[in-house]
Amino acid sequence: MGYDLEKIPAQTSPHSTYQDYLDADRNEAPRAFREVGNDDMGTAPLDPKRYTSREFYERERAMWDKVWQMACREEHIPNVGDYHVYEIAKRSYLIVRVEENLIKAYPNVCLHRGRKLRDESGHAEQFRCPFHGFTWALDGSSAHIPCEWDFPDLKQESFSLPEIHCETWAGWVFINPDPDAMPIDQYLDPIKRHYEPYLWDQSYLGVHVGKVLKGNWKVIQEAFMESFHSLDTHPQIVGSVDDFGCQYDTWQDKPHVNRMMVPFAAASSYVIDQVTQQDVYDEWRGRRPTESDQDYRTLEPGETARTAVADENRAMAEAATGEDLSKVSDAELVDGWYYNIFPNMMFWGGYGPNMWYRFRPWQDSESETLMEVGYILRHPKDQPKPAPAPFNFLTLDQKWEDAEELGGLGFVLDQDTTNMAGVQDGLNATFRPEVQLAHYQENRIRRTHRTLDMYLDD
Repeated sequence: MGYDLEKIPAQTSPHSTYQDYLDADRNEAPRAFREVGNDDMGTAPLDPKRYTSREFYERERAMWDKVWQMACREEHIPNVGDYHVYEIAKRSYLIVRVEENLIKAYPNVCLHRGRKLRDESGHAEQFRCPFHGFTWALDGSSAHIPCEWDFPDLKQESFSLPEIHCETWAGWVFINPDPDAMPIDQYLDPIKRHYEPYLWDQSYLGVHVGKVLKGNWKVIQEAFMESFHSLDTHPQIVGSVDDFGCQYDTWQDKPHVNRMMVPFAAASSYVIDQVTQQDVYDEWRGRRPTESDQDYRTLEPGETARTAVADENRAMAEAATGEDLSKVSDAELVDGWYYNIFPNMMFWGGYGPNMWYRFRPWQDSESETLMEVGYILRHPKDQPKPAPAPFNFLTLDQKWEDAEELGGLGFVLDQDTTNMAGVQDGLNATFRPEVQLAHYQENRIRRTHRTLDMYLDD
């Protein structure tokens, strides 16, 4: 429906906070939802060179050698001998299933002349360099040194591939090249603890779409770290997404994780006086009553859009997981609550489908980014994990909306993409030495830059 945006006062304030929504929930929300992170990130502006300068990018590149980062999903390498090539900036890594329950990671580099051992993901019994034939077993041990007589200083027992820290969580495979890496449980706190109830061991990669975008990887990522932009960028959602009632959490002692919690199936404070609960429900479901729509749902007296959507989502989640979710809060079944894991991952919570994003510099560029988007789906615990969805790598002239598997998300991503290219162009054109950020609504962006500085100053 259309909204009269001229009725919105300049000083509009939130009608409800996210905690107000939890107070009104029919079931008790989990403790994790009540853990409000209020570390004050201050009001200092950012230097635009953090997004445009090649010199800054090259300083930043060293950060990728020191952080935990998602490399692939476990189902990408289901069988012994399966391997996945993960690349970031100038680095390339092999993620290998060595045994049924053991995954290892190595630099994807031959120890002889430096040729990449593998150019793409696949399956191998061993890793034989296509240049001269130096060979390593799946466990990284040296299996063959050609013309060994001509390498008097090489000993096979000490010529193993260097091993990279490798851990798994919720079906994701993480690596950290730093020999002194922080334990991953500490790095991911509180997300591991917060996600425990949501059956991630029964999850698989159901959708995987990617596209190269114009913009520094931080410019692209930061477009998804606040809902402040919704009124002008996504006006079609303000009647069913309370972008102004979001909660933004940054925790003082948890620099690698932050969170945004967005009330769904609820009207924005901008237009709350212009809609009914039926309007909110219709907009959220993308439907309008017609004479031919026999399945159109009319809300009962006293029923809200949130409770109606929660009941429908509860039924779908129970069917997918085989679990009784009758005591689960509406917020867990309806809302968009998602976590940033520094430096470049976003995970949506709940029982699924769960969106996820990853942002990587494209071909070691400070001004192009490979953005990946997908959905994590659930399967019943007594059934094997399905194969991962194939990667749909969109061409430059394709839109996100062309990826049918994204559903309505594709249209929203195309709206965001227009802003991203414009931001990068503007940052290159500006004469101002400052990028301004909102104190609260954009505090997660400032948190990310402060964490980045921890690694730049190390």
